[in-house]
Formats: sequence, structure tokens, C-alpha cells
Amino acid sequence: MTTVFVHNDDQTQAIHCSDGSQGVMQVNLKDSAPYYAFRFYSHVHPSFWVNQDQFHDGEDVVVKDIQSEDDFQLKFVK
Repeated sequence: MTTVFVHNDDQTQAIHCSDGSQGVMQVNLKDSAPYYAFRFYSHVHPSFWVNQDQFHDGEDVVVKDIQSEDDFQLKFVK
């Protein structure tokens, strides 16, 4: 499982992971509700998004793509 370290706010921001990979979290609106899109600079992990109900400290996210399945955990930092 890869931990994604992220600030608990509705701002686009750089993210860092427990395995050393990095990326960006973009905050977008869909039907007036935020959703959070995670994209990684390398091709180590697939991109994914969560809605506001899933954006919690300790949330486990399983991402399945054509080639693999990745497990992530969100960890809020200050």
C-alpha cells in the first residue's frame, strides 16, 4: 500500500508518496461538489480521483487499471 501525503484543504497542491513518487492533486467541481484528482509525475501509479465523501484521513483507495491494481491510503499532513 502506498500512502499519499496531502493537505486537508480544497487547494490544488503537490503530493508526495511513501514510496518517493510525487504528483499533484487537483480540486475540481462537479455539480457544485468538489472531487480530488490525483496524478503522478512518473508512470509508477495510475491516476485516480475521489469525491468529497472519500476525502478523509486514513481513507483506503483501490485503483484498478488495465495493467495493475494499486492500493493507496490518504494521509493528511499539516
